[in-house]
Amino acid sequence: MTTSFPVGVAIFPPTVQKVIASIKRAEQAGISMAWVPSWPVGPDAMSIVTAAAVQTISIGLGTGISITYPCHPLTRVNEALVMAELAPERFRLGVGASHQPAIEGQYGLEFGKPIAHMREYVTVLRGLLWEGHIAFNGEYYHVHADLPPMISPPRFPIVLATLRKNMLRLAGEVSDGAMLIWSPLSYVRSIALPALEEGARLANRPRPPLIVSAPIVLDKDFGTVRQIAQAAFSVYSSFPTYRKMFAEAGYPLTPDGKLTDELIHELFIYGDEDTIRKRLYAMHDAGVDEILTAISPLKNSEREESAILEILASL
Repeated sequence: MTTSFPVGVAIFPPTVQKVIASIKRAEQAGISMAWVPSWPVGPDAMSIVTAAAVQTISIGLGTGISITYPCHPLTRVNEALVMAELAPERFRLGVGASHQPAIEGQYGLEFGKPIAHMREYVTVLRGLLWEGHIAFNGEYYHVHADLPPMISPPRFPIVLATLRKNMLRLAGEVSDGAMLIWSPLSYVRSIALPALEEGARLANRPRPPLIVSAPIVLDKDFGTVRQIAQAAFSVYSSFPTYRKMFAEAGYPLTPDGKLTDELIHELFIYGDEDTIRKRLYAMHDAGVDEILTAISPLKNSEREESAILEILASL
């Protein structure tokens, strides 16, 4: 296969220095995009990519994602304007609502109606970052603001974190990309792409690209992969939306809330270099527009990271 397609890497904090060093290595390897997630509690993705912007030259940088509820959209715009100066044409602003247990349990904020909240949030972002002004009165936000006269709207792509059908449909209406993590290809084909297309039709616009995660393990031993997968998913296992998504995809979780072996095989890209490359091409052939990889080194982390980056750069 010779068809190329966008492939980026997700680099998880902590630590901040580790993330920035990994972004630099990805840039040196020829990777086009690095995404930095934010945990409900931990180093902030926007701050990290801002620091990385002044230490890199060509690699794209994105928040994958920044959590919306604790940060007013006007504040997020102000932060993004820094990236407009430091990394013009390189930044993508990824935002997401996170999950009710995190927003209400950790932040103590009302989760309310996440679809309505996100629609208003993106409306404010779009108005200021794309048009330079916003006059909006909604259920969640009342924002009347203009960019300073000397600042032109940077028109960053706004990427929306999605999971279930309604958020995917909203992404089709208002976003410049939908990010979907922990998703089997059966869900991509039967739920995600049709919902995105439906939202785009409602707004009379082209369907935005679908960005799907692909954790990579450079190892053939499924027992090792199983351990890595269960440990990685433990962070998300308390969020009921994942349980519902896996059931819709035909891969229900075990009664104790763990991934089945069949689901791990669907979600994780593992094996030797040739197998990993073929699995990534299969994702693209299934309709995924852009792949967001996460590297899980086992023993020699630098060697394994280098080998995986080389695979990604060759796609």
